[in-house]
Amino acid sequence: MRSSDRRLWKLSVFVFAAATRTLGQTDPALKSLADRYWDASMERYPTSATDLGDYRFNDRLPDLSEEARLRWNQALEGFLKEVQALPAAGLSPADRLTRGLLERTLQDGLFEFAAQHGQYLPLNPLDGPQLRFPLILVSQPFRSTEDFHKYAARLHAFPKQVDDLIANMRKGVSLRIVSPRVTIEKVVPQIRTHIVDDPAQSEFYKPVQRTETLSEADRQTVTQEIVQAIRSDVAPAYRKLLQFVESEYLPACRPTVGIGAVPTGDKMYDELAYLNATVKVNADEVHQLGLSEVARIRGEMAKVQKEVGFEGSLDDFLAHMRTDPAQRFKTGEELYAAADAILQRTKPLMSKLFTRIPKADCVMKELESFRAPASPVAYYNPPPEDGSRPGYFYINTYKPEERLRFTLEALTYHEAIPGHHFQIALHQENTELPKFRRYGSFTAYVEGWALYTEKLGYEIGGYKDAYSRFGQLTFEMWRACRLVVDTGMHTKGWSRQQAIDFMASNTSLARLDIESEIDRYISWPGQALAYKIGELRILQLRREAEEKLGKRFDLRAFHDALLSEGAMPIDVLETRMRTWISERQKQ
Repeated sequence: MRSSDRRLWKLSVFVFAAATRTLGQTDPALKSLADRYWDASMERYPTSATDLGDYRFNDRLPDLSEEARLRWNQALEGFLKEVQALPAAGLSPADRLTRGLLERTLQDGLFEFAAQHGQYLPLNPLDGPQLRFPLILVSQPFRSTEDFHKYAARLHAFPKQVDDLIANMRKGVSLRIVSPRVTIEKVVPQIRTHIVDDPAQSEFYKPVQRTETLSEADRQTVTQEIVQAIRSDVAPAYRKLLQFVESEYLPACRPTVGIGAVPTGDKMYDELAYLNATVKVNADEVHQLGLSEVARIRGEMAKVQKEVGFEGSLDDFLAHMRTDPAQRFKTGEELYAAADAILQRTKPLMSKLFTRIPKADCVMKELESFRAPASPVAYYNPPPEDGSRPGYFYINTYKPEERLRFTLEALTYHEAIPGHHFQIALHQENTELPKFRRYGSFTAYVEGWALYTEKLGYEIGGYKDAYSRFGQLTFEMWRACRLVVDTGMHTKGWSRQQAIDFMASNTSLARLDIESEIDRYISWPGQALAYKIGELRILQLRREAEEKLGKRFDLRAFHDALLSEGAMPIDVLETRMRTWISERQKQ
């Protein structure tokens, strides 16, 4: 899933034995505070608001200036004082949970402000204004003349965003907090693709094709406005950003890839690992956990090798699976159709795993060409609150001949159904939760759940052949390798090539995917840890439920309970689910 993406802010951990069923928001002061915080957040992140179907700020882009950061920090401090002045005693269990989560949300926002330096490292191949700006086309509504005017206002606002971006990066250079050169080199073509002489050739011109519902006069007006904005604001701003990056920023970039190479980088990594894992972790212990999981999964892969009768070593089998033409796609259309076929046959089977099914559909969408070369193989994009579109299972059809057929089933379960779509769409539809909980995210919960659901394919009759089962193991190995290479690069001084070699020697992922993944870990330190840490804890909870409930264990009820209260820190989830198990034992 797109991490930027897609998630607005990171919530952290607090220990609270909450009820396992939503009892409703009952305290008016808490409800008012949560609503005001959410509204302020939407105003602070207007394009994220649009993504979620909140169209109040459709004419704005996020303010990237240092002054805006300081104002937001002051706002968080004010909200925190309010929530801490609200006594927990007397609140319902659901409200106490909401109060605690809101307090931690605000504390984490302040913690990131004080401890992180993300404003100095805003560009990478997977995220940043150079990509987020054109992605407004995915969610921006174009249903009226006013909608088109608001879109044009966003185009006009881009030059200021670029000026603020450059100012932040220049300050980062002065502090020696700069990006790895290898990631910024991939950003350059992403910027260049939006520099056009003819506005009609711009990605930002596409909404003009959707003006057929307007009157002829309005169509001409908005077309002229969009053309002028592209010519006078968008293209010149991208050109200015490109000149800065190529002539000033790239020469200052560092040859190293780990965040540990920048001032206070070791501390930054610990903080990022905590925010993503939602629990305190030790980098050395995580590294060893990864090595242990790699060894275990290699043993499972060897069993598949024996089953298919492949002669030679496991390394030989991995190389064979990586290069076998029969396991590649010939065209992007073939890849897209194969993923869609898995998605469609999976949808009717979800009643075997859940009693609650999202109202929103999940459909296929091809990844946009302007970001495909530097992007992973797939993403999930949630539906907006107003139900105006479904959730999107984005598939990357760039270089289909390098995409692996045998991993596609596990990929679909993870990114679409029952992975990200069920967890995120069900949370968004749970209107008993305040919005900051419906749309908030704990990475270990979100990604741990999606990784866990890859194994659920076995329980709905999937993975019918040995090669698709090998694909599931390949994806599990991929997440285990992440623990090793992420800590290796960011805390042990590994080079990019060392990380690529380690993953290539233990997975059958295509070389293109391996390189994209390693660059992703370089760009998002600590994020890759969340998957395996979250999955292992969820698997442990299921084992406990099965052992303690015996014949009374109901898989559908277990999954419903896991997804009933929105995303939360892993240890809070453990407390909730163990309470749930105890209550079921008494029934």
